[in-house]
Amino acid sequence: MLRIFVALAVLTGIARADDDATRPSFRAVVDRVDLEPSSLTGMRLRVYLSFLSLQGQKLDLDPKNVKLFLGPTEKKAPFAVGEYGSTSGSETAIVFVVQAGADYTEALPLIADALDHEVLAALSDKTQVAVLTYGESPGTGKLGPVKPLRGKLAIGGDASPGDPALLDTVDKALRLLKNAKTEPEGKPIRKLIVVIGDGRDKSGDKDRITRAGQRAGKEGVRIHTIAYSPSDNRRPMLALGELSKRSLGTLRWVRKDTADSWKATFDQLRDEIDKQYVLTYFLDPGDEAAGRKLHVTMTGRLEVASNELKVPDASCAGAACDVGYCADDHCLTYRAEGGGHWWKWLLTIGGGVVGLLVLLGFIGYLMQRKQRPQTPAVPGQPVVAPPAKAKAQAPVVQPGLLPNGRPIPAFLIMSGPRTGERLLLHNGFLVGKQPGCHLLIEDGYTSSQHAQVYMDGEGNVTLFDRQSTNGTFVNGNRITALPLQHGASIRIGSTELRFLAQ
Repeated sequence: MLRIFVALAVLTGIARADDDATRPSFRAVVDRVDLEPSSLTGMRLRVYLSFLSLQGQKLDLDPKNVKLFLGPTEKKAPFAVGEYGSTSGSETAIVFVVQAGADYTEALPLIADALDHEVLAALSDKTQVAVLTYGESPGTGKLGPVKPLRGKLAIGGDASPGDPALLDTVDKALRLLKNAKTEPEGKPIRKLIVVIGDGRDKSGDKDRITRAGQRAGKEGVRIHTIAYSPSDNRRPMLALGELSKRSLGTLRWVRKDTADSWKATFDQLRDEIDKQYVLTYFLDPGDEAAGRKLHVTMTGRLEVASNELKVPDASCAGAACDVGYCADDHCLTYRAEGGGHWWKWLLTIGGGVVGLLVLLGFIGYLMQRKQRPQTPAVPGQPVVAPPAKAKAQAPVVQPGLLPNGRPIPAFLIMSGPRTGERLLLHNGFLVGKQPGCHLLIEDGYTSSQHAQVYMDGEGNVTLFDRQSTNGTFVNGNRITALPLQHGASIRIGSTELRFLAQ
């Protein structure tokens, strides 16, 4: 029996450390790649990455150890790390294929309860779901919204004693996913099949198992399998391992038919789906990514290379966006030159008012500075006098652009609960833990009013430290005042930021 399990482990990539000390116990899989025109840079490249132990547990990802390759060449570009469930591209279609013969009768209520409360309850409302049960005959069903199923999922058995029609039902699941609808039509969608069974199939055709897994892989469908045998017959589980291996999915093994065992297994599955890593790279206008093979490598303690995927042509929710940029799945165009001139007068007047406010604020700052100790400047760093607490100016041009047509500079949050969020800057933008700050950081290392941004009318940004206790750091150096360059790394308290100016 031990030999059978070891064979299963080797086939599916799930191995104990003492089975093979040289075999990696983790893997990285690039599930999808999207390329979109960006308002800040030439292109925004999103890489959907699963980084898991071979037992299916999500692993922590250190951004410092991630390397992106386009072809054989490493591509270094500013990027943010987020999670799948919180991105705008989290449309998903999942078909659950559940064995429901006579030997699964007792397990089905536990499966339904764990699937409902641990997985369906956590999925985005944009998720489409189908549940196909199978016994001697393949199951039937159709994709529909996940919301009506939550709290109401019931999986009935058919009490059939014969060998189940596993592969016939997997074929039906692949057909359902191939016809999955998106809004708008053509928008990328993540496609998954989750098989829950003991691996037996009435066809007994091993080559067909391999072909089914390969077909799923070519169609971009990951097959995740959950193996459970009421009779503890592990040999048929090899079929589930082959389906997962060929489609770059995962295999998990439920050893006991208890509520805790099923709950723990579906907890892992939920995290694999909802908390998949999303790496968002901001490429320069001259970077050519479309059509190139992409893969990711991890360095450091856990070294592994992912599979390769071809970068698609740039699009916005699947539609061409030849002019302009993509925002919230809509292609927006930049403001055209020429036209009426009334708005230029409005900008001129507004600019004069802003300049006057800045001048008054500067005078007020000098008067306050005479009454408090001075903070010594760091040798070699330019120091610019900060303004008083400036307030945000209401934009009067197209969102995302300055009056001169340049993109509005932004902070990209690289760590913490708001990782991946992009905040547009303005003159007086304040960072600190005091309520009312434009970027509120509530930790034990950030001062009430920790740092502030000064931005002139051309979009040039200087960052000031407001005499914080623990300091403000740019590219690893503590600063008092420093003009920021595109891509600069900023640390305030325990939060890492990236400055984007293009």
